[in-house]
Amino acid sequence: MNDTGTPPLESDIELDPITGYDAWAASYDGDGNPLTALEGPAAQACFGAIAGCRALDVGCGTGRHTEALLNAGARVVAVEPSLAMLDRARLKLHGRDVDWIRHAFPAPLPLRDGVLDLAVLGLVAEHLDDLEGALREVARVCRPSSRLIVSALHPDRTAEGQRARFIDPDTGLRTPIRTLHRGIADYLEAARYAGWKLIEERSLTVDVDLAGRLPRAARYAGKNLGWIGHWSRA
Repeated sequence: MNDTGTPPLESDIELDPITGYDAWAASYDGDGNPLTALEGPAAQACFGAIAGCRALDVGCGTGRHTEALLNAGARVVAVEPSLAMLDRARLKLHGRDVDWIRHAFPAPLPLRDGVLDLAVLGLVAEHLDDLEGALREVARVCRPSSRLIVSALHPDRTAEGQRARFIDPDTGLRTPIRTLHRGIADYLEAARYAGWKLIEERSLTVDVDLAGRLPRAARYAGKNLGWIGHWSRA
């Protein structure tokens, strides 16, 4: 449902992630997405004391986590493959001290070895073909004492065929973006083989409050919508 209660028109075209997020960029921050509303506070609760630390925001999108990292006192490197998303983030955080980089895996990150203290992949992992390779590359640019936070659309949802998707505010057309299904064990295994040691992992469930605040969350009340993992370097 959209905010008016009318079922949206469904596109029969699935977009690749870069094209899809380019198209979503203009409406991303204000479309009432229950997953970002649930995932944002959960990821940020894992930051800990990071004032003065160097943080990497992988797939920064419009800068949700970049802004939170800055507000927590971190120095941030933000990377994003979608130019439209990156432009929105730069505009929103104009004047803030961020190193903006357009980058897409599997290309190596344009960073030196062992220079970062924290890496965040917020709702990115489900779009990466080689997740283990990406997490290994993130480990390369992180210090031995660093930490990693990864969030994703919950495997319960992707197992049902759900994908990242957005509603065009002008046409009402809902369009899916290619999203890979991985089980929780797959995420944990990819991180372990990439050199990360698990601190905690948990499912993110839509509670009554969120279901009441956001119309699009109501259908997920009591269900797992997101998942998050938190690691340190092994």
